[in-house]
Amino acid sequence: MLAVLVVFWVLYNLVAFSLALWGVVGVEATWSGVAAHPLAYLAALFSSLLFTAIPEELVFRTYLQRKFTVIGGGETRRAVVTGVAVVAVIFAIFHLPRWFLALGHGVGLALASHLLGLTLMGITYGIVYAVTGNLWLVAFIHATMNSPPVLVAMSVPPELHFVVGVVEYATIIAVVYLATRVTKADGTVLAGVQREAAF
Repeated sequence: MLAVLVVFWVLYNLVAFSLALWGVVGVEATWSGVAAHPLAYLAALFSSLLFTAIPEELVFRTYLQRKFTVIGGGETRRAVVTGVAVVAVIFAIFHLPRWFLALGHGVGLALASHLLGLTLMGITYGIVYAVTGNLWLVAFIHATMNSPPVLVAMSVPPELHFVVGVVEYATIIAVVYLATRVTKADGTVLAGVQREAAF
């Protein structure tokens, strides 16, 4: 489980470092706050895991996604897709009050982009849960995405946030999918990655 997360973040940091070496605007080859203050990062990560990621994933993935999958027809692929999609939209709507109240944004293109980004995030977490059945993996991914452990200083321009998000989510799904296909010599799936029971 943790190996999947580590592989994703190693790849992420390698890409960030490569972009910095190539002189891409917004990416600097200097240590980020995460690298400079690892204990503060770990404390924030633990707090995010305990107070945000685990409670949200228990509600959205373990409870709601399972319920909507059953309502959608049970163990069929269509039912799983229905469960993932419906809960992703609910997940996005759940996070919108913060957008309005705390950040002071109104209705417009920025809201639509934000809502779509949140929905894609919910779809990513839902797919990871559907593929693995591992709540801990989803919660750890969720917590690290709340404050990414990027070792190189990065400043993504606002107009590229959505694109970067899509690439991040696609990479998470690809890494998790590939990890579930890796088998031991005796043909069994690596422990802690593959779900025990399909929907």
